[in-house]
Amino acid sequence: MLNPKDMKRIMASPYRLLAPVERLLLEENDAKSSKRDKAHLHPSEICKKDWCPRSSYYRIMGLPEKPESFTLQRLNVFAEGTLIHEKWQRWLKDAGVMEQDEVPVYDEEHMIMGHADGIINDKKGRAVLEIKSVGVGTVRFEDYGLFAPYARNEINLDQLWASIKHPFSSHIRQAQLYMHCLNIDEGLILYEWKATQEVKEFAIQFQSELVEPILASCLSVKRALESNVAPDRPSWLTPDSRVCKYCPFKEECWSENGNRAQSADGDPSGGWAISPVSVSPQVRVAREADGLDSRNAREPRRVIR
Repeated sequence: MLNPKDMKRIMASPYRLLAPVERLLLEENDAKSSKRDKAHLHPSEICKKDWCPRSSYYRIMGLPEKPESFTLQRLNVFAEGTLIHEKWQRWLKDAGVMEQDEVPVYDEEHMIMGHADGIINDKKGRAVLEIKSVGVGTVRFEDYGLFAPYARNEINLDQLWASIKHPFSSHIRQAQLYMHCLNIDEGLILYEWKATQEVKEFAIQFQSELVEPILASCLSVKRALESNVAPDRPSWLTPDSRVCKYCPFKEECWSENGNRAQSADGDPSGGWAISPVSVSPQVRVAREADGLDSRNAREPRRVIR
């Protein structure tokens, strides 16, 4: 169901190009949302540093959700991310190293369901592929410490991109969860910088200690569903926090009594510690298919692998 505010905005828009495209994207997004599985826990959701298991519980229980508002900019961001994924999946297929794309991921015990971007199979063996389109907003949300110098105008966009030396924690957790479900010990995380189309590739090894806290939280949601009692709300959440502000179940959640907050350390990640990961340190010159800088087709940029 489209948000009435979005429809009102479009109806009042004077733009002959933007308004009809925005309406089209809203309708397409609404159609996709209506088909999205709501009975399981999804890796892209549960691996975020600010995941709230209580919100997932309400969703699976089928509580009514308020229609979410989407701007044209936000919808455009979604579309660009999809195009970047599809491009790399096609290239890797044509290069002969993609064994399978959009790989179903399922773990019945922990109620996990999703799709990995792919499985790579080359002379080094099989590896789970995770593709991420990265922009300024990604850095701000995933690692504010890296973003802060840019916010203070101390570094430019190129320097912000150069400062990314390792995959972000939530992306590591997501790849690790796929590796767990698919029983594959190698992972490859591919970043494309949306500002310049530069790319970075990171290799990681499976670490069970990164997955175990996620699986434990999944089981807590499963037990809550079986007992029909909402799981404890993370202690770092407040009614004014960003997570709660945009949660469709905020009113229901904060109206309940007797909640015992969890994760007493106040860590938004629920206390998940990211151990050192095996990240490939090599630097190679990019070929065209690896992310040639579109601003200067004669000189490929250097890409951290």
